[in-house]
This record gives sequence, structure tokens and C-alpha cells, in this order.
Amino acid sequence: MRFQFAAGAALTLALAAVAASAHDHATLRGRLVFADHEKPVVRVLDLDSGEVTHSFDVPKPNPSFASAEGGRFIVIKTGDEAGTIRFLDSGLRYESHGDHVDVDKGPVRLLDFAVKGDRPAHVVSRHGQIALFFDGDRPWERKSEPKAVLVDLKSLDGKSPVSETWPSPAPQHGIAIPLGRRQWLMSVPNVMYAKGEDRSASSRPDGFEILERNKGWKRLASFNDPARTDASCKLFHGYAESKGRHVFGCNDGVDGGVLVLARDAAGRWTARKIAYPDERRVSAIKARTGARYAVANYGLRGPYNALLRIDPATALLSAPDVLPVPGGQPACQFDLDAGGDRLANLTPDGKLRVYEIAPTWRELASFDAVPAFDCQYGAKSPTPSLGIVGNSAFVSDPTSGRIREFHLDTLKQGLDMPVGGMPANLAGGGDAG
Repeated sequence: MRFQFAAGAALTLALAAVAASAHDHATLRGRLVFADHEKPVVRVLDLDSGEVTHSFDVPKPNPSFASAEGGRFIVIKTGDEAGTIRFLDSGLRYESHGDHVDVDKGPVRLLDFAVKGDRPAHVVSRHGQIALFFDGDRPWERKSEPKAVLVDLKSLDGKSPVSETWPSPAPQHGIAIPLGRRQWLMSVPNVMYAKGEDRSASSRPDGFEILERNKGWKRLASFNDPARTDASCKLFHGYAESKGRHVFGCNDGVDGGVLVLARDAAGRWTARKIAYPDERRVSAIKARTGARYAVANYGLRGPYNALLRIDPATALLSAPDVLPVPGGQPACQFDLDAGGDRLANLTPDGKLRVYEIAPTWRELASFDAVPAFDCQYGAKSPTPSLGIVGNSAFVSDPTSGRIREFHLDTLKQGLDMPVGGMPANLAGGGDAG
């Protein structure tokens, strides 16, 4: 299945299809938030009208996004010198009715509330909380304040959002994960990096602690023992949650694999390591709530030119779990549909490929979505972005000023919308890496 650029008719036909819903009322599509490669603005596209309805100024072009739990609030990492994170209220509220989800569209607003810190990085939202991790600067460069700022999502509706700060013991490319029950998973800094004596040491953590927040931070469990591969995660990078199991990407090599943390029947935290199928490792992991599988990019120090299917309940990952990216290209951008059954992968050749994950990897469709592009980190040329909203994959095309939609269930092209400017990063999917 191939898609060649369709300009005018696709929008009209798709909107007509929405109006002809099988339900007894029109099902609204919602909104899509996107950034611009050249202009310091964040804009909002109405998926029902195909019009850009809101525009908000930000300090720099093309900030990155993360979606808070529930999808209403969008986290904007502005990229300014102060390390400012802002919150955009998309106005969207969702109500599930089994066979469909109703969307209510309230006012769109950029909140006055902002959080600042040294090197904002991972953003994770669970259990009514959102955790913003600030890595801090390299210890040999200057003194900084690494931390996690923990925000109550419901409080974002009020005038004074509720937040508290967990001070990291030292700089680290770390992560904070809300676990519910006033419990948090916090990464533990790499000692060699924290000391600042060895400038070749990695900022990536090697383990985690489970902390309980009451009057202080009480340690409930530790998974930071370098002598035990099943209780540590050397050079951690990549995280997702699947059916209550927390999956972390760890180092390559004979002791490499993904670390899985979960509560047992008694509520105690347990850990085990699932070895990789070969000498490679993962770097980014995607999963959907309630889905069996997570999916990660897979490679060895770049390019990550394969995808790895991960069942956190399994004892073994093997060759059939690995999907090579066609042409040996970097996996670039990928994400899962709402049910976690299908994966969309946007590669540098400009193609969007849709795969069925199980029982075996299977390509279902391939679209010529955008012109070929450079997806290497720091690329100066405009980079298209992939965002998943429900069962639709949206792809920005900076060179033509358009955003295109591809349905992951029907495997057909949806909207093809001219939005002007150079649309780049899209808000859709889940947590930020």
C-alpha cells in the first residue's frame, strides 16, 4: 500500500467521514499541538475543522513535548537558558463508552505555572502525578541543582498548582516515576560521574530506589547492586510500563538486558533481568496501558537500526522479537497505537510503515509520508515528527507546511492539512525521553 501526496480532497473526505459517524451524535476528533522549526511558537490544530485555532509564543523554535496522563495537559520543554518547562491545557477531556471515546473540547490556555531547573530531561506521568527530572550540569563544569519536581495533575486546574521537589544526591541523566501509594521510583546517580574526577564516566544511572513520601523520603527497596545483574541497570536509558511491570533499558554485552521491576502478590517490589537476544541494547521504549508488549529501538551505539518487541512477563527475548529496519536505516521515530497492537515507524527515507506486533512482526502498510530527511541528533535541516493520537498517526512535513494523518486501524490516509510555517515536533503519544 503506497500513499502519494494528496492535497485538497483528503481533508474534505475525512471530515465528511467524521460527520457520518455510526453513533447517535457526532464524535469529535480533538486537537493536535505542534511546534515550528523556525518560529518560537506553539500552535494548536483543530482536527474537526482543519484550522489552526491558537498560537502561543515560546522562547525558542521547536520545543519538545510530553503528554501528561489523561492527555489533557501537554508539557513543553521550552529549551531556554533557564531550563523552563511550561504546561499547555489542550482543553480536551475524554470519556470512554466502550465502543468509542467521547471528546469534550474546553478552552485552550497556556498556564502561568512554570518550572525551571538545570537541564530538563525525562518526564513521566502516572497515578495523577507528573514528574519532571532536571539532570543538573556536569560536575566538572559548575555546581548545579539536579532534582525532580513532582506536580499534582488535578491541581493544574487551580490558580496555585501543587508541587514538591526531590533533590537528587548528584547530577545524573535520571528519572523519577510515580508509583502510587505515595511511592516513587528514583534513579541513583553513577558514583564515578557524580565525583567529577573521571570525565569519561557516563551520566546514565546504574540503578534505582523505591522511596515512600511521608514526612521524609523513606527507602522501601533498592535495585542498585552492581554485583547483581538482576538487581541493577548499568547505563540505564529507556523506560516504559506495561501491565504494571516497569521496563528499563540497560547496557549491552553478556550481562545486558532489560530490567523489569514489579510488585509481587504481597505488594513487595521485585526485580529480574531479561537478556537481549544478541550483543545490542535498547535506548527508547514505548508501551501502552494494559498492552502485553512494549517496543524499543535496538542497536549498538548507533544507529539503532532495529526494533525489539518486549514481553515483560517472558523469561527470554529471542531473534523473532527483533525487526530489522528496512535498508539498515535508523529506527528514528516510532510509537504504538492506543491498544498497543500496532506500531508506526517513521524512517529517514520518508516512509511511514505500520506493523502488527504479534504473534509475529508483520508489515501491514507503507506510506510515502514525507520527503527523505536527516533524523540524526542535532540535524540542522527540519525534521518531521511522528505523533500518535488514539489510532491515528500524525506526521509533520516542515518542507511543505502540512500535517498528515494515517489511520492505523483502517490503514488509509486521513487528513492532509496545510498549517503554514514549518511544522515540526508534535505532541502525541506519551512520556518524553
